[in-house]
Amino acid sequence: MGSIAAFNEQANSGNLAILTRVDKLRELIGTKVALPQGKLVVVGDQSSGKSSVLEGLTGFGFPRDAELCTRYATQITCRRETEESIDVSIIPHADAAHHEQERVKEFHKKLKEMTPESLAQLFKEANETMGIRSSTKSTGPDGSSLPAFSEHILKIEKLGPKESHFTVIDVPGIFRQETEGVTTEADIELVMNMVKKYMKDARTIILAIMPSNVDPATQEILRLAKKADPAMTRTMAVLTKPDLAIESTIQQIPIGYVLGNRGDLLLGYYIVKNRGPDDANMTLEQGQAEERRFFSKAPWSGLQNTGKAGITALKERVRELLADLIKKEFPKLKADVAKELSTLRSQLDKMGPSRSNQHTQRAYLNKMSEEFQTLARDALNAYYTGNPIFEEKHQFRLITRVVEAREKYSEIMLEKGHTRPFADDQEPHKKDTESGKPPPPPLSDSSDDIDNCELFEHNGYPELEEIFDAADTIVPKPSGGDDIFEYIEAVYRDSRGQELGTFGGALVSTMFKEQSKKWKHITLSFVGGVIVAVHRFIVEAIREICPDSRVRDELWDGYLLEELQVSYRRAMDHAKFLLEIEREGVPLTLDHYFNENLQKAQSGRLVTAIEQQGTTTTVPVKDPRGYDTGTSLSGIFLSRTQLNNLSFNMGNPEQVRTHMHDVLKSYYKVSRKRFVDVVCQQAINYYLLQGAGSPLKIFSTQMVLSLSEDQLDMIAAEDAPVKLGREKLGRDIKNFEEALKVLKGSG
Repeated sequence: MGSIAAFNEQANSGNLAILTRVDKLRELIGTKVALPQGKLVVVGDQSSGKSSVLEGLTGFGFPRDAELCTRYATQITCRRETEESIDVSIIPHADAAHHEQERVKEFHKKLKEMTPESLAQLFKEANETMGIRSSTKSTGPDGSSLPAFSEHILKIEKLGPKESHFTVIDVPGIFRQETEGVTTEADIELVMNMVKKYMKDARTIILAIMPSNVDPATQEILRLAKKADPAMTRTMAVLTKPDLAIESTIQQIPIGYVLGNRGDLLLGYYIVKNRGPDDANMTLEQGQAEERRFFSKAPWSGLQNTGKAGITALKERVRELLADLIKKEFPKLKADVAKELSTLRSQLDKMGPSRSNQHTQRAYLNKMSEEFQTLARDALNAYYTGNPIFEEKHQFRLITRVVEAREKYSEIMLEKGHTRPFADDQEPHKKDTESGKPPPPPLSDSSDDIDNCELFEHNGYPELEEIFDAADTIVPKPSGGDDIFEYIEAVYRDSRGQELGTFGGALVSTMFKEQSKKWKHITLSFVGGVIVAVHRFIVEAIREICPDSRVRDELWDGYLLEELQVSYRRAMDHAKFLLEIEREGVPLTLDHYFNENLQKAQSGRLVTAIEQQGTTTTVPVKDPRGYDTGTSLSGIFLSRTQLNNLSFNMGNPEQVRTHMHDVLKSYYKVSRKRFVDVVCQQAINYYLLQGAGSPLKIFSTQMVLSLSEDQLDMIAAEDAPVKLGREKLGRDIKNFEEALKVLKGSG
């Protein structure tokens, strides 16, 4: 029995060279990159001789039983491999129901040889699996009528050392009349759509099969090919059954087309003689010998020198066309191979040199630490153009995330940090003395506001849970009512001594501690959020610079994580230390801003008293010589009597209470600004970002140099899988380099 290997018998040297290059590529990279493979689609009417042409091209003896004629697309793929095998499966149609797809996927056969008998049995089993109507079975288990055709694909893959790279697709023959009880109008449309779909693939050669006893100019298959291939650069006509053209005038029609006197196909018309119904027991070799005898007789003998008569000539021409198709795919294949080679080299470069001793192990870790420090330095300096990772993953933009958190912290401390709002802050027409802008809508000062404002993210890393104390997240409730004067009154009455118009300094400490109750929750939440941001950066950076998961895990679990936890605790403890100093100690400041605020509060009340007792009037403006300038100023007039009697009409307790409020407010503002700055400068900038003990400074050259030989071996030594992976990468790189040479014609 013949095979596609027969294509090689008369191949010209150029096409043979192309297929030889494909063979080399398959040996080198066949399992890594999709290699080009020529593809044919055989189309025509029912009974046009398609099966005989397929037999001649593939060497497969297709069954001639009418019940086993093509009812679905059959994809026959031949490929050169060292081992011989014939595998058969079904490719389910994409639009089929899921259970239907799973069912047909289970169909799988292995054949030892392709005989007409084995193929007939194969098609019977495939028809049954696809649920196609037969003479013995026309309905399914549910009583529904079985279809005559299927959109599933029967795939036959033949591998062997003598095969060429070749795929041919046989589709059902076109028919135009339905057969009662067998085919329907829907079947006619389904087959037509199937034929059109396979013809439109621009990388497929169309073999349009037509019998010789009809004029090709009248054949619908050529009109369909013209729509799929307007330039007709990949369409070739094959005329079959010339023995049926008995009359001389009919014989001259196919002869004229083959000679090129008729028709306008760029690839031309070829003619083959099929085995007839009486030749069922004839082998393919015997059939080809009979074909040669047929074309040696008049009037067909005039076609012998055209190179277009007989299955051998057709196979040679098809092989040339497929080689041309493969050649057209080489530029894209070359680009794919070059891209894959670059990826492989990058993977090997990331692995670094072989790590068989402490010197190479230390050098490997040191290189990683330098990459980490470069990444950290760029992240802290907002130098985001130094590495593409900053554009791909915004969590690497560390300092930007920290600045956002810092601004949010300052804003929350300003708007929600106090336990009770100060008296002047509740006046709707006052401006915020810090921003110069109208204040935001009054905020409730209950602890629920802080709970619901989602301060900073703390989740996602179980290893950080021990850093955060759950007790620190509880927002304390105010002691007493929400009115600050009522609170001050209660404190004063509960703590006053015999002072005349004054109060003890201890009261300021008590009131300030109460007014700054929320600082702990807000501050520790802020510091914890920055810890999470820093930790996320370190985790992602280590993953980025260390592709070896074993080394990464050993480095992380065996050294880095413990050191990081220590540095995080140090930052959190320092934040608590700052809280203790600011809130628990004696109120103290040398900032002149405290006195300015206090004087502004007191002078503000004086101005209010003047406005209440004085009279608004307009006074003319005079120049230095005493002459009237013609302009005037509006102001408040007080008589000397009014001025002498000017007072705030407050009792001693009320006077003290108001003064206590002003002192508390003035000191609170100074303390809050000072505290926010110190937390950001020390707990964040020093302990978490820039200081010598910062978590970002742990994985450094100094750390690598301090590792013992045992630690180095534990962390950086290559295990068996890594060694095998390195060797495999080396082999793959060598194969792809050779493949690139083959594609360039130098290999």
